[in-house]
Amino acid sequence: MPKAASKRAAARPRRVGVGRGMVMSGCRPEAALAWARRGLGPATVASLDGWTLVTPAGQPAARPPYADAVRVLAGRPVGLRMRPALGFFQVGRQAVVTVHGRRWRAVTRWAMWTPGEALVTVSDLAPARPIDIIAAAATVPPEEVDDTERVLRAILRDGGRDAPGVLAALFAALGLPGIEVLAGLTDPTELPGAQTVAPHPRHARAFDRVVVEENRYRAELGF
Repeated sequence: MPKAASKRAAARPRRVGVGRGMVMSGCRPEAALAWARRGLGPATVASLDGWTLVTPAGQPAARPPYADAVRVLAGRPVGLRMRPALGFFQVGRQAVVTVHGRRWRAVTRWAMWTPGEALVTVSDLAPARPIDIIAAAATVPPEEVDDTERVLRAILRDGGRDAPGVLAALFAALGLPGIEVLAGLTDPTELPGAQTVAPHPRHARAFDRVVVEENRYRAELGF
């Protein structure tokens, strides 16, 4: 069974809608640019306060349901040279955090928050704990880890917020830059060293072929 499409198929937030998203890494911009060039749609890579940011810059070339730029970015594992990395996304009414651990074969971990329900679990996705988010961010002094972990847990367990508020609170607790970019208040193309790249269409065509093959396989098994 093809694995590439199955991982992306599983890694889809439950609700579809207009959203925003960003992947953050402490890597050199060249590593993120190489990764972005192998994606399904255009992306902007820029630098901010020691971080490299990757944001969607247009619609992916893949067929639906993989034509949503934010969901595609959220579901794509980052390369080894970009690890550890964090992804922050607003998908419809949901706030989503992805954690890409340092190890090469580390699975992508997910924290998915929904209004009224707070933190929700999805059976096909590995859950991200507050300590996983803190470790990937690497911004919290050791003596403050326990307190920060409690703060993150309280944020993610509060179903009375909205998605932008949850994401802003997480950024503040972790001491991360870039919430203005994620909120759409700052244009990522105006950040230092910003470059927008468009992958070759062959990447999307290859992905579509894998999806078709997997769907055919699942149909044969009666799924």
